Amino acid sequence: MPELPEVETVKRHLISEVVGKTIVSVVYRDKRLLKGITTKKFSELVEGKKIERIIRRGKVLILGIKESGFIIIHLRISGWLIVSKKEEKFARVLFCLDDGRFINFCDQRVLGELKFSFNWQDLPIIKKMGQEVFDLDSKAFIALFGNKKSKIKPLLMDQHFLAGIGNIYAQEAVFCAGVHPGRQSNDLSPKELSKIYQCLKKILSKAIEKKGSSVDTYRDGEGKKGEYAELLKVYQRQNLPCVKCKTKIIKETIGGRGTCFCPRCQN
Repeated sequence: MPELPEVETVKRHLISEVVGKTIVSVVYRDKRLLKGITTKKFSELVEGKKIERIIRRGKVLILGIKESGFIIIHLRISGWLIVSKKEEKFARVLFCLDDGRFINFCDQRVLGELKFSFNWQDLPIIKKMGQEVFDLDSKAFIALFGNKKSKIKPLLMDQHFLAGIGNIYAQEAVFCAGVHPGRQSNDLSPKELSKIYQCLKKILSKAIEKKGSSVDTYRDGEGKKGEYAELLKVYQRQNLPCVKCKTKIIKETIGGRGTCFCPRCQN
């Protein structure tokens, strides 16, 4: 769970708080987050270097370091970043800044990833990543589907197909569009696909405005809960009445993931 809105929220906070700051040192409370590089080498590459820019690609955060390369942060299921003057609970790696604050990489379950790259665009996870909804118009979005024969909800979650969408917002988008999450994508009409596109853009934009959905461990860059969870229409609402028709929301496993939907409104 952090998905596009959550990672975008963290990115925007980092841009406002740490761009232009220098990383004085890195503290490792749990080395398991670090992938493909030793703590010694990672520290050599980033300590004493200024953070010049912050990029988001899909669910991945990229911190550009002056005259060095890029810090790659993948929050995965249970990670979050907090910028503060203290070491936060569940902080596994801390970037100590020249203004006395820390970027805390917190991860309760230690499932996130921290890497270093000299060219982030060459990373396999990036090269295989699909386009993003906000970079597409309706026509281009519909064209993505071509002759795809996957079920629509798992397809929306496929990062090789579309970057940044996970279980929360895929469920919300197909509910908004009135489409059953188990429908085959090649059975959907251009009108239905266009509706899914419009719903995705609307929902993601609102979720970013509300600083994401804190349905699990996610917190924004200040350590606060995102406010979009209270606006979710189907996610984690099994056995509750549909907000549109009052039919009981049901939950099924679709594409290997628990999926809530309204059996009456979605067909």
